[in-house]
Amino acid sequence: MTDRVELHAFISRVRRTTSFGALWLLIQRYARDNDFRSVTYHSIDVQSLGSSNFGAVEFGIPADFRRIYVEEHLYLDDPFPAIAATKTEPFYWSDITDSVQLTVRQSAYIDKAKKAGFADGMIMQVFGPQARNALVSIGFHEGKPKLSPQEVTEMQWAAQSVHLHFCSMAKTPNAQHSSLSPQELEVLRWIARGKSNTVIAVIMGLSRHTVDTIIRRMFGKLDVTDRTRAAVRGLAFGLIHQSSNNIV
Repeated sequence: MTDRVELHAFISRVRRTTSFGALWLLIQRYARDNDFRSVTYHSIDVQSLGSSNFGAVEFGIPADFRRIYVEEHLYLDDPFPAIAATKTEPFYWSDITDSVQLTVRQSAYIDKAKKAGFADGMIMQVFGPQARNALVSIGFHEGKPKLSPQEVTEMQWAAQSVHLHFCSMAKTPNAQHSSLSPQELEVLRWIARGKSNTVIAVIMGLSRHTVDTIIRRMFGKLDVTDRTRAAVRGLAFGLIHQSSNNIV
């Protein structure tokens, strides 16, 4: 891990970056200098960047795992973002799997992550203006010893400085999500459960054309262009919630 002088130098370089690309390159360099296997940055703002519907920017995530995370809707089973959002301090992935009663689907998610080559790691919430909080997940190589308390604190400072600078460069997120109608919220819940527009129309007793119209309007309010991003953003905004085996 970097010593304190290097950390201050890193934060200074972060503050001097003027583009998202330069900031992300700086993060990758910091991660490699500290022998991190992977870095994932989940935020509402970042979902509007690029064409990926992964819901985050990352490096070091195996391509096959990234693919099934989206295709199999694993973001609905991933227990770490929801748990991290309730905490103010970083924690190890293994601490959660050892201390929290996971659902069957969450346990299956952990098993898939292990089969994809993930060892242990650390996740933390970072805090921004207007409640623009985000999650940073750091993956470690197999056998890496746990960090000292000082190293954890320095990693947290580094992540927080990056997030605040990102917020300063990113536009203020669309606030229309709070005005979703009850009908739009119901459609969003069915989308998150993986139902097609045709099936949603049957369930709600509407025409397919009406459901299509509702979805287009909802996409505009959520500032998304596809169903996966709508579901991820709905979960992130707290518009929909995952109970043990369902979306409510």
